[in-house]
Amino acid sequence: MAAPYVAVALFMGVWSNAWLCLLAYHAQTAAWSWRRVALCLRGWDGRSAPAVGLPCALAGPALWLLLPHMTAQRPADWLAGYGVSRAGLLLLAPIFGLVHPMLEEAHWSGIRERTRAAHLAFAGYHVLVLRGLLPPVWLALCFACLASASALWGWAQRRSGGGLRVCWLTHAAADLGIVVAAFLR
Repeated sequence: MAAPYVAVALFMGVWSNAWLCLLAYHAQTAAWSWRRVALCLRGWDGRSAPAVGLPCALAGPALWLLLPHMTAQRPADWLAGYGVSRAGLLLLAPIFGLVHPMLEEAHWSGIRERTRAAHLAFAGYHVLVLRGLLPPVWLALCFACLASASALWGWAQRRSGGGLRVCWLTHAAADLGIVVAAFLR
């Protein structure tokens, strides 16, 4: 559970480098959860897929519409302060669209199985990442949305017999939509 907190504290808080933060987080989650990555290719529940998929697919368009109200700072400018250029956002798209959600689901799914606090921890680390971009009221809303998304992924995981395919694909849809919204705004 500590992987994202360590990565964010060191590489965004101390060294202001989003690439190193992502690399450190992915290395930790892969090291601790590599056996669970194969679960992302298993399990499908036809009822949970649309129930989870619809809100995840709407994350990007909703963010695109809300961003001007959420912050005066352009996400691309904020990310540039952490070493991610506009061209770097294009590189982030496939990473956030495939690799990141797979590693996150492999990591967080095991924690979700052990404790409901995983939903809060999952949402909490995202708030740490976004604290320099969004005011407190929007951070609170993001926290609620992300904790809810984690709970939905836990539900889909249980409905899929422990497989994570629904979780991975819907998580990927959300993350990819968010990166596209950040790029377009």
